[in-house]
Amino acid sequence: MSVTLDIRNLAAARVGAHGLSDEELARLDARATALRSRLAAEFARGQHAYLGLGDDDEALERVLRLAQSRMGRFGHLVVLGIGGSALGLRAVVGALARPGESADLHIVDSTDPWLFADVMARIELKRTLFVVISKSGGTLETVAALGLFVEKLRAASLPLREHLIAVTDPESGPLRAFARAHDLDTADIPPAVGGRFSVLTAAGLLPVALLNIDIAGLLRGAAVTRQMCLGADPAADWPTRLGLCAMDLYRLGKTSLVFMPYSARLRDLAHWFVQLWDESLGKESVLDGKRVQAGQTAIPAVGPTDQHAQMQLFLDGPNDKLLLFLRVARHESDFKLGAFDWDGFDAAYVRDRSLGEVMDSQLAGTVEACTQKGRANATLTLPVLDAASLGEVLMGLQAATSVAGMALGVNAYDQPAVELGKRLSRRMLGGK
Repeated sequence: MSVTLDIRNLAAARVGAHGLSDEELARLDARATALRSRLAAEFARGQHAYLGLGDDDEALERVLRLAQSRMGRFGHLVVLGIGGSALGLRAVVGALARPGESADLHIVDSTDPWLFADVMARIELKRTLFVVISKSGGTLETVAALGLFVEKLRAASLPLREHLIAVTDPESGPLRAFARAHDLDTADIPPAVGGRFSVLTAAGLLPVALLNIDIAGLLRGAAVTRQMCLGADPAADWPTRLGLCAMDLYRLGKTSLVFMPYSARLRDLAHWFVQLWDESLGKESVLDGKRVQAGQTAIPAVGPTDQHAQMQLFLDGPNDKLLLFLRVARHESDFKLGAFDWDGFDAAYVRDRSLGEVMDSQLAGTVEACTQKGRANATLTLPVLDAASLGEVLMGLQAATSVAGMALGVNAYDQPAVELGKRLSRRMLGGK
């Protein structure tokens, strides 16, 4: 089974004036077909390059060779990277890693001195492998981390080639030049794939493989999504439907999208999605040149935790949010609630239930509450939480972002405002 999307609670028939009309929903398949044709044509011309990552067997083999030669040799894996070079890794590791089955992971994605001090206190250099990730090869935060840890390795007389791998552009950039100068093993980030779309390139796959996670399964799931978006029945193409519906609701005043997995293992997926959605769609000018400040703000949440935090605002606050829930149909681990003084806690109704049943009912209750309150909501369902399903979700959310950008009329692949901030920071430090 594949991932499915339930959009019934986006209909005005269920949530009133804040939903999509019967006419809008009736046109959805025809509009999806038109956008799918455009997506396929542009992909054939080299655009949306991330869609082909699930079929890149050569890259998979390269990553597996690099990882297998190092498995079991290191107790610590330190990843130096920020943004797309860290958020996707956190999402995959949080969902799929098995405690005790791999090296301890440390992610350095900030210039906060406390983070560096904490990592240094936790690792033993001679038992540590560093993976430095930067597509441009010159990301300030990553270069600062690289410089600091290279200095530590040299001071300990530890050879860089044995303790450092670089993941960057295949040809150009200062990190590529550094790797050549020091004869480092490297893996490539395809030039046509942007950082926030790079989780299924070596930027995400190499650290994940080093942690003994099934990267072949991730790519199998991603390939399913590519086929779904480019060749399957439009009615089964959940990424295109999600992207279109989100932008239809944006035009109805839903300026925020709450992404709320009901799974502690998918907490970091929500934070990965925030960068993907916000950086791709938040643009000052649309493609036809009009000066418009466009974009739908993604808000991370996790259920049932945030039923006791953000949900009060989502239900009773401004009705300016689309809620996207994510559920796992079959829980890998579950526990039955057996003998206990449930009556004393006025909770006899959970006796002989499992924790999975309790969480499923909490999601169902939240969905129904949103619907009764006129809050547009949709639900993504994973049959199980394994590598293939996660790969499908990762690729599908990226495809939904591309479709949303097309529907909104913005370039989903640039980030001019972010680049402005980087330039100003360099000047403040004396750079150019």
